[in-house]
Amino acid sequence: MTVGHPAKYFKSIESVRETTSVVYRYVKEKNEGNYFRLDLGCMPKVVEFLCGIIERDYGSEYDSIPAHGRWQHINAGGHSRLEDLISEWRQDGVDEIEISRNLVDLILFSVLIDAGAGSMWKYQVNGETYSRSEGLAVASFHMFVDGALSDNAVQHPHRVSGQKLKDMTMEEFSRGFQISDANPLSGMEGRLNLIRKLGEALIGNQKIFGPDARPGAMVDYLYGLCDEKTNTIGLPDVWNTLMDGLVDIWPKGRTTVEGQPIGDAWTLDTKILASGAQGLWHDNLLDSIVTFHKLTQWLCYSILVPLEAYGHNFNVTNKSLQTGLPEYRNGGLFCDFGVLELKDEHRKRGLELSKTLQSNDNIPTFTAEDGVIVEWRCLTIGLLDELLLMVNQKLGTELSLPQVIEAGSWKAGREIAAIRRPTTKGPPIELCSDGTVF
Repeated sequence: MTVGHPAKYFKSIESVRETTSVVYRYVKEKNEGNYFRLDLGCMPKVVEFLCGIIERDYGSEYDSIPAHGRWQHINAGGHSRLEDLISEWRQDGVDEIEISRNLVDLILFSVLIDAGAGSMWKYQVNGETYSRSEGLAVASFHMFVDGALSDNAVQHPHRVSGQKLKDMTMEEFSRGFQISDANPLSGMEGRLNLIRKLGEALIGNQKIFGPDARPGAMVDYLYGLCDEKTNTIGLPDVWNTLMDGLVDIWPKGRTTVEGQPIGDAWTLDTKILASGAQGLWHDNLLDSIVTFHKLTQWLCYSILVPLEAYGHNFNVTNKSLQTGLPEYRNGGLFCDFGVLELKDEHRKRGLELSKTLQSNDNIPTFTAEDGVIVEWRCLTIGLLDELLLMVNQKLGTELSLPQVIEAGSWKAGREIAAIRRPTTKGPPIELCSDGTVF
C-alpha cells in the first residue's frame, strides 16, 4: 500500500505482511534471527503431518473445508449450536438482517475474549468438558444465550450491549466462565478489562455501533459503504471498521505512534538489523515496529461468515490481504517439527522466568514484548505463507490460507503438542499473558 501517516499505516491490514516479511526474509537468508534458528529442511515433515490430518478429516473433499473462524469453535464437540440457534430465531420470526447482527454480536465478543486460557482452566456444560479456545467459545455462547451480555435480557436476550459489558463485574465474569481458585483462567483481570473497554468503545462510537451500542450494528454501517447493486465491499473496509471502532480497547503501555495506540504491534531488534539503512521510515523506532493485529484478524476472519452468508450476503473482495494467525498453535507447530529452534541463551532466560512464575519448569516462558515472542510471531506468518504453497503442491489443489489454517496448521499444532507434551498438551513456548495476546 501507499505509505502515508505512520499511525494509519501500522493499523492497516497491509502492514502485517509487509512488516513481518522483512524479518522473515532476513532470517531465511541467514538461517537464524536474534532469537531462533531456522531449518526449512524440516518443512516437508510439517507438510506430511498436516496433509495426513486433512486426509483423515476431509478425504479429498477439499471444497468442504471451511475458512478458519470462531464458528467452528462455538460448535465444538460435534454440536450445531449456532445452526440450532439460527433455526430458533427463524421460527420466532427474526428477520435475516437481525440474524446477521445477532451473529456479529456473539462472534465479536467471543473472539475478543479468546486469548490463551492456560492449561488449567476448563468449562463444563451438559456433562461435557472443554478447554482452551473451544472452552472460551462455548462459555461465551452460553453467556450470550442466557442473556448475560444484554442490558435488556427480557426483551432482547440474544444481544451484546455496550452498557452491560462496561458494567460487567468480576463476579459476573467469573460465573460466566466458571472461574474459581480450583479453575483459574490465565489473564483474568486483563480479559475483564478488555470486555469493559469494549463496552466503552461500543457506547462511544455510535457511527459504527449505533444507538444501541451493539457490535452487530456494524452490519448496517458496512451496508452504507458497499456497492448496493452487487453488495460488494472490500476487505479493507471491514478491517478499517474494526480498527476504527475498537482501537481504544487495547491495554495502555502498548506501542503508540503519533500519540495513538496501534493495537497488537511491537518493536523488534531483528527488524532493525533486517532493515539496515534501507528502513522505510529512516527512524529507528518506526523501523523496528512489526504489526500482527491477531485478535482483529481472528475477528475479521470470523465475522465474514455472518456478513457473507446471512443478512445482506455481502460479497467481500481482497480477502487474501489477511495473513496467517501468529498464535501459539500455528507457531508451536513449526517449533515442534524443528523448523524453528529457540537459541540456548534465550531458552535459559525463559526457563528462569518459568521457575519464577512456578509454572512448567521444562517449558520456557516469555512476556508478550520479549523479542522471542515477537520474532516467533513474525516467522510464523512467513512460514504459514510457505506452508500454503507446499500443501497445495502436495495435494494438487488450491486451498486458501484460511482453509489450510482450519483444516491443518491449527489442528496439527494442537495434535503435535499433545504428542510431545501429553501431560499439559500445551505449546513448546509459553506466554506470560495479560489475556489480550494470542
